[in-house]
Amino acid sequence: MKINSSKTLSQLILLVMVFTIGLLSLIFLHLFFQKLVNGLSQKSENLKSKIYIGRYIVTDLYKIRSDFYELATTATNERGRELIKKRISKRTDEIKQSLHILKNGGTFQRVIRLNIAGQSFTTETITYKKYENSISLESIDLLPKLIKFEKMIEDMITLLKKQDIYKEQNNINKYLDLNNEIKSYYKRTPSFFIRITENANRLLYEGSKELESLQKELKKQEDYYVKLEIILVLTIFTLVFIIAFAIALQINKNTKNLERQSKSNRGVLDAQKNIVIVSNGEKMIDANKSLVDFFKNYNSFNEFKSKHLCICDFFQDINKENYLLNKDYDGLKWFEYIINNPKLPHKVAMRRDVASSISHFSISAVKKILDENTFIIIVVLTDITEEVKNQEVLKLLNENLEDLVTQKTKELQELNENLEEKIKKEVEDNRKKDKTLIQQSRYAALGEMIGNIAHQWRQPLSAISSTVTSMQLQRELNLATNDDIDKSYSSILRNISFLNQTIEDFRGFFRQDKKAIEFNILEIYRNSMTIINATYKNNAILIIDDVKESEYRALGFPNELTQVFLNILNNAKDILIEKKETQRLVKIHISQTLNHNIIEITDNGGGVEKEIKDKIFDPYFTTKHKSQGTGIGLYMCKEIIEKNLKGSLSIENRSFDYQNEKQYGACFIIKLPKY
Repeated sequence: MKINSSKTLSQLILLVMVFTIGLLSLIFLHLFFQKLVNGLSQKSENLKSKIYIGRYIVTDLYKIRSDFYELATTATNERGRELIKKRISKRTDEIKQSLHILKNGGTFQRVIRLNIAGQSFTTETITYKKYENSISLESIDLLPKLIKFEKMIEDMITLLKKQDIYKEQNNINKYLDLNNEIKSYYKRTPSFFIRITENANRLLYEGSKELESLQKELKKQEDYYVKLEIILVLTIFTLVFIIAFAIALQINKNTKNLERQSKSNRGVLDAQKNIVIVSNGEKMIDANKSLVDFFKNYNSFNEFKSKHLCICDFFQDINKENYLLNKDYDGLKWFEYIINNPKLPHKVAMRRDVASSISHFSISAVKKILDENTFIIIVVLTDITEEVKNQEVLKLLNENLEDLVTQKTKELQELNENLEEKIKKEVEDNRKKDKTLIQQSRYAALGEMIGNIAHQWRQPLSAISSTVTSMQLQRELNLATNDDIDKSYSSILRNISFLNQTIEDFRGFFRQDKKAIEFNILEIYRNSMTIINATYKNNAILIIDDVKESEYRALGFPNELTQVFLNILNNAKDILIEKKETQRLVKIHISQTLNHNIIEITDNGGGVEKEIKDKIFDPYFTTKHKSQGTGIGLYMCKEIIEKNLKGSLSIENRSFDYQNEKQYGACFIIKLPKY
């Protein structure tokens, strides 16, 4: 429930983040397009500044032209010429400064004189920004001409000074010649000023056209940006709405899951037989159904809570150790005392009502921190009334323990006096039991042998019967010849010989070995297969012979090993008949290690269940019906292998491959010491 609550809170935070990101995206988008538009506007304003500065340059050029004419025609003394020259120089510097600003960018300032009372002038400030890779054609075009003009001023000043000298010397001829030269020089200057003014005006005209084109482009870009901004705003709004809607759906789904989980938790809580109470340390917050079931006078927890703030209202003082009361425990409340001493066996006694008997409960409390300022106390009460009653009964018994010990001591003395006699009797009984087990094992083996003899004899007896019947019929019909009779006799004799050999094989099985002898395990295995072969064929069981022809020498009692082989093979036969309808397989593998001969007999009957694996060699344990098994066959096999043949017999579940298919079943593993 806490995980789902955290998930819902995370989704709510995600929803707020989506709206925040959407809002920030809209603001960023607006600022981005605003920046683009402002960039174009700034470029337009910058071009206007350039035009304004250009106009001031043209005005200054006209003023310089006028000053130059005044210098050439009206200035008759040196002081007047110096004043005009300074004025021209100042305006030339102002034009250079303006051209420098157009070339490199900067702030242009010009004082404008006013004919206003109280304010004789004002300053106009124009800021021009030089863009990267832009070229100032004004500087390229006008600056060389200004340099040339300054040279013209110097030349004119030089001529005027000479004229003054000639005038002072009364050298009329040279004065007149120089005056004609000045007039000729003056006549050449208008074309210079016309060209420089035309160039400046042309640059102003081109700037105006550029400004007009830029303003049109600005309007076009502004319209485009507005449309693009509207489209992107709608797109972002749509995406935010879709994401928010999806998150809202998920939050709604989580809320429903929380409600279902809350109901499920309530169901789990109410299913508890223990009384579970949740408190905030001051009063009860919630409790499971067991509380109302115990206090039957209340129909619901809310009704109980309205009359009692704490379960401790019902604690009874029975004056017993570890039983709690609603009191102070060294400055701790009762539940705090439980939390601080969790290893003590805390208990409480309560009554449903005044008329009811006392019920006993073990009580535990856990404090769970929800956040920095909030916690809950979970109290669990387990009914131990029956245990307490049993302990009281036990206490009564303990009070009579001394008499009981005396009585038992007397009985033990009597038992010790007869112990030797009883031990002898038990030993004798165990010997009789072992003889009975061996006898039962032999009877069981005899039954199996009779069955095997029946299977071995069935085919030759059938063949003898058929031959005799055929001879009798042929003789009655006078069809039998001497050759036919001889062939029939030969066939009967062969089958009789087979029957006789079978009797010899089975009689060898029942012969008692007097002492341990050396024998070849392979021969014992082959003889055992001769005995069991007919039964296996009759039940469609295929032997997978994984045995290499070799000498597997051992020391012991070969007939007893035959009995082990036949018991295990018969056990495998019964399992396969019971569990497998087709493809019944028994795989036999014999191998050697440095010290042992190992025989592995594996069937594909599905294996031995884990629950019975450890009991399978116990006496009288059988998985067959009582009419089919005694449970002593495998027990006797283990006794023979481990006690008589000094080996080991174990079982495990194992798989093997047959015709590209996995087979699975029980594997009996016999280990015999090599000799």
